[in-house]
Amino acid sequence: MTIGELLKEYRISQGKNQKEFINDGMIVSQSYYSKVEKNANKITVDNLVDLLHYNNIPIWEFFSRLNSNDDLRHQQIKDFNNMMSEAYYENNIDKVKNLKPLVNESNLSNKEKQEQLLLIDGWIEIMKDPSEKPNLKLRDTIKDKIFSIPNFNENKVTLFCNFMYFYDLESNKIIAKKIISQYIDSSNIKMQISLLAIIVNILAFSLSNNKENDTGYFLEKGERIKIKPELVFYKLAFYFFKNIILYHQTKNNKYYTKSNQIKDFLISIGMIQYGKILEDLLIKYK
Repeated sequence: MTIGELLKEYRISQGKNQKEFINDGMIVSQSYYSKVEKNANKITVDNLVDLLHYNNIPIWEFFSRLNSNDDLRHQQIKDFNNMMSEAYYENNIDKVKNLKPLVNESNLSNKEKQEQLLLIDGWIEIMKDPSEKPNLKLRDTIKDKIFSIPNFNENKVTLFCNFMYFYDLESNKIIAKKIISQYIDSSNIKMQISLLAIIVNILAFSLSNNKENDTGYFLEKGERIKIKPELVFYKLAFYFFKNIILYHQTKNNKYYTKSNQIKDFLISIGMIQYGKILEDLLIKYK
């Protein structure tokens, strides 16, 4: 990997264009820096260090990656997926749309770029206002992509988790039960996160369809996944919906209060947009 390729990977992972990355030309000119990324120009040590400092990139980390054989494209795909998820939980559709030019100028292959652009369109579709007309062709394309992957491997489970909104409730339940039965005893943290996210989505969809009395299987499996530091957010989301369902079933206000406390906690730690979504649900399901 060259210095230019690695600088470009860091820039894109931070969601910045070249102008933002070089401090509006205060470190090097944009025309010069553009050629650095293309390996047509060399960058001085002083300018490289200034770039790393300005963009909060540890020097030791940069040079350790420069001398390693890690997969640049794999890291870029991971960065894009993280940025999509982050923008979704911030309810920031413009942030998702702004990823498109970054994907197009990335070091990914044409096939990989098309896949990432399809996922971006999928997230935009999910974030549409309910009054907007759904793009049924796009939704079918993403569903076809999910089921073109053989077996329920990690990639397929993640895709399904992200785009469950495109399926009806009964289809979601059938698919979710197959995934849960296969992975409920997995010690893989990423898979446990996906399982909890799938269960949370099922609970949310069940509430919106007035089918909360048919959630026993998913409540039991959600409880079965033991809490770990990496799972705290997902367990909180699970307990939010579990308590709303128990409130509906028993009319006992203690369950409603517990959900309200979870919402307040998430807002207090900075998850303001997600907390507001839960606040709206509390009003809806009171």
